[in-house]
Amino acid sequence: MTWIAAAQQERREQIGRFLLGTGGIGGIAGATGPGLGLSDSEGLALIDRAVEEGFKILDTADMYTGGNSERVVGTWNRAHPDAGIFIQTKTGITPDGPDLSPDRVARQLEHSIAVLGRVDLYVAHQVDPNTPWAESLPVFSRAVENGTIRAYGLSNVDGEALASALKTADRLGLLRPELVQNQYSLLARGDDKDVLPLVQSEGLAYTPFSPLANGLLAGRYSNGERPAPGSRASVASRSAHFLDDPATVAKLRQFDRVAEGQGVSPAGLALAWLLNHPVVTAPVVSVSKESQWQGIHEASTLKWTDALGELLDKVFGR
Repeated sequence: MTWIAAAQQERREQIGRFLLGTGGIGGIAGATGPGLGLSDSEGLALIDRAVEEGFKILDTADMYTGGNSERVVGTWNRAHPDAGIFIQTKTGITPDGPDLSPDRVARQLEHSIAVLGRVDLYVAHQVDPNTPWAESLPVFSRAVENGTIRAYGLSNVDGEALASALKTADRLGLLRPELVQNQYSLLARGDDKDVLPLVQSEGLAYTPFSPLANGLLAGRYSNGERPAPGSRASVASRSAHFLDDPATVAKLRQFDRVAEGQGVSPAGLALAWLLNHPVVTAPVVSVSKESQWQGIHEASTLKWTDALGELLDKVFGR
């Protein structure tokens, strides 16, 4: 029994071209404080806009912005009970480290449902080295079997952990995880070697986060600029270290020139690369400014060619 479609094209139609990341509502990812993130009203307006743009999934997590993200998504969900939008949340990251212990997963799911109104997709946010898959996966599987959620997935997994989870589910007769959500972009392609081949062979959905490498692929830092205080790149970035590498900055400048030659913004080109990737189902995008919708629109309309994909591989040394 699976909920997410088995064929890639059907998955893309089911999930949509993008997922809306809501980790910027009330803070930025795990950080909160004055001036960080969108206000409640801005967050609600963002969700309204995303739904108008055809988004089908709202992505959040129980640890995002001190609970503000889930709270605002829940407020929107209760005000739009017939919107037909799916809600995805994640659990497993705590101040004390990863925790996918069975009792906690079950408890957090109950809490998230109370806050959000419902949970359609439930994702293990991080591998917990202290909790074997044989202990944590049954909680996720039972939640699908009893109709509490539609499907579950894994985030921040390498190929070994993903293979182990799938084998464990099969061995125990559990429902399998159906989606993987890892960091992936033109700058962060660690999943190419092990994760993506497994995702493809097992028919899983793949919904990468940080598609713009926290703004580096949006042309914001190609000329020596540093992330401004309060920006995602300064608060919750896994990519800022690239700015200290002259070779990478040179690649970003070349990438910007390729985007200009295509008549689109760097963000538009980076997102288009993901939309046309044969294994990517749909990237997670976080929007905090009106101008950022431009890249989303450009990515959806850019005429893609194999030659353009080969050029980008060359730019980034693949």
